[in-house]
Amino acid sequence: MNKIYKVVSTAALAAVLAGVGAVGAVQAGKGGKVEQAENAVSSNKVNQLTSDQKLVDAAQAKLKEFIMTPVSFSKAETVDYGGEVISFSWEKKSTLAGEVLVKPDGKVVKLYVNPKLVELNDSTKSKLNAAWKQIFNKSAAGYTRLNVHYLEEGGSTDIIAYSNHDFVNLVDGKAARGGGALKEVPAPIQKAAAQALSRVGAKQGKDNPRASFVIELNKKKVYALEYKTNKGNIELEIEESTNRLLGIKLQALSLVKELSEVSVENPEKETQAIREKVNSFSLDKLKIAAVKQAKEIMNLDLSGYHAAREENSGAPSAFHDAVIFTKKGSPTVTGYFNSKGVFSGFRIEQ
Repeated sequence: MNKIYKVVSTAALAAVLAGVGAVGAVQAGKGGKVEQAENAVSSNKVNQLTSDQKLVDAAQAKLKEFIMTPVSFSKAETVDYGGEVISFSWEKKSTLAGEVLVKPDGKVVKLYVNPKLVELNDSTKSKLNAAWKQIFNKSAAGYTRLNVHYLEEGGSTDIIAYSNHDFVNLVDGKAARGGGALKEVPAPIQKAAAQALSRVGAKQGKDNPRASFVIELNKKKVYALEYKTNKGNIELEIEESTNRLLGIKLQALSLVKELSEVSVENPEKETQAIREKVNSFSLDKLKIAAVKQAKEIMNLDLSGYHAAREENSGAPSAFHDAVIFTKKGSPTVTGYFNSKGVFSGFRIEQ
């Protein structure tokens, strides 16, 4: 296929965008303004412009699945996204309001839009309101922010809606989870947190923890607490009613902490050295360390579990810093380790 989607195609797209305000209303190759733009790039661009209009139409058709009216794109450019694609984007008050990536064959591979509630179509509004009620057992007081994401890879659509400090997440139009910030933490959760901190020898500082909650569909509420302690910041996840510790993360031992401390002089070399060390550990060695440390950190016995490294993505820049533990009749446990083979945390599947 001829590479017509570079500078030349962008110029043709600019003509489409300049034709009238709303791109969805432009008819390629017709109208004085489009003809004037064509004169600037020569007459043999007409077919390219027609082809580009098909890409515009594909972008608008995908947007129509979520919002009511066509968008006025303000920019079209060729970008790399696993291959050459056209990026259509627009702004509101000098801030990016949305973007659609379309392949030369007209397939939409990615969409992001930050709409207002009044811009959503009736179907999306209905699904959103139903999801909020399903998660929180009440209607939203009003939505303060909306984000819509679509990825062709996997074919998934994510919508996140905020109402002040709370949010709900829809996946492919169905409620998946919700959550929000907390001003107060229930006493039983505080007690469970204190026990978890004591187990790792940590003492809470004078500040209250940063607290939030998450509700996965058809599961119990989970409280997420981050404490400043003498052992560094510690994150806890505790399940409501059972007061069960589902997760702990010792930030001082985390891989993220290590990576944040690479030198300014040789960041790439030091990062690569950490990556190679992390990815080189044998599963047997990691399992021995995990069984010991899970008992110490969470009073969790992993001795009878099957261990496996996380799936290798094949990406040369990836850090494979997780071990997954499974056992029939028991929830899956994931452990995270650093370049020294020390586990900084564990997470029990709810």
